[in-house]
Amino acid sequence: MQRVKPKRKLSQVAAILILVAVLAVVALVGWLVATLLRDKPSTSVSAIKMPCPYSENIRAFGNNLLYYDGLNIHCISSTGSVRWSFQVGPAAGFDCDDTTVAAWTGSTIFILDQNGNSSFNDSLGEEIQFARVGKQYVGAVIGETDSPRLVVKDHEGGHMDEEADAYDKLIMLDLGFYGPEGQYMWTLALDVFGTAPNTIMNTFEVGKMNTGEASLGEPITYSVLYENNKLRVINTRKMLTFDYRGTEDVTASVLVYGWRLLDTEVPERGDALLLFAPTDQTESLFDITSLRLLSGSKDKRYTMPANCVGAAVWNKTIYALSGDQLFRAGMNDTRFTAFGLPLDAPATELIGTLKDGKAIVACGEEVYVLTLPQGYTITEGR
Repeated sequence: MQRVKPKRKLSQVAAILILVAVLAVVALVGWLVATLLRDKPSTSVSAIKMPCPYSENIRAFGNNLLYYDGLNIHCISSTGSVRWSFQVGPAAGFDCDDTTVAAWTGSTIFILDQNGNSSFNDSLGEEIQFARVGKQYVGAVIGETDSPRLVVKDHEGGHMDEEADAYDKLIMLDLGFYGPEGQYMWTLALDVFGTAPNTIMNTFEVGKMNTGEASLGEPITYSVLYENNKLRVINTRKMLTFDYRGTEDVTASVLVYGWRLLDTEVPERGDALLLFAPTDQTESLFDITSLRLLSGSKDKRYTMPANCVGAAVWNKTIYALSGDQLFRAGMNDTRFTAFGLPLDAPATELIGTLKDGKAIVACGEEVYVLTLPQGYTITEGR
């Protein structure tokens, strides 16, 4: 009779090692599943209705939006809750970046932080035409239309600079701040008293001196942005390039005649993304069938899957909106991916994008915030 040897029991050490190995495998599988779920692009779009009607007085404000109702400025979160309200009075205007608001009515200006607290409000002595916000400063154009005065305040209302002589017999069009800390300023003014209309760009270092002046000619200049230590100046004919002192690099101009700038994204490092659409498709009722993206040496054209009412660029991705669909294309994509819109009526306008990747959309008289479907590579938004 053959004797059966008893099975040897596993030692305690071996059992522990096997348990550790099993747990490691389980953890690895869990990590892989979580990674796939995290990196998988969204396949749908969600929408939240905002507690404000559509108007031209809606602006993106970081991860929130601002709305002026004719008396108060309201800060509304992307979930539809009112974070704060501030009374500025009737016939007011306002400008903002991601963290600061400048509002004005008559000769009075208000500077607000991201929580709606006023750091400064006072009269500037003359009617305010408009104001613009920068990282450190607020610039306000005051006085007569054809010979205005420029006043620059810091965010606490401290007087930093003032200029009038440079704008004698000129109409101020726009201004903005640039540089790593927003320490420089550009202004656009129109000379209508010469033999032909001429746009003049001045550059300043706040509190110090006028660093440059450039004649931009008769084409209408409508946008200036700061990218890679350069000023990109866009008019109805060309995109011109200047250094921070206002000296033009004539070799860097790009022809954009027939195209209108819709949106921009300027990362902290790398090339800006400038999104254009045909001018004749953006003049009144938006009916966009083509897009053009300029970024560094890239000049890429897109044909839209359907006629669109707006388009934007966020996180190195193009988003376009039709009445019932949202289209997405990455920088290297050859076609758009379509997503249905969960709206009760056709979308009528893409108002803007929030910093965290949501879009403000008009649907007739109603306003919604939509999530933007993202791809596999997620980088910091604007």
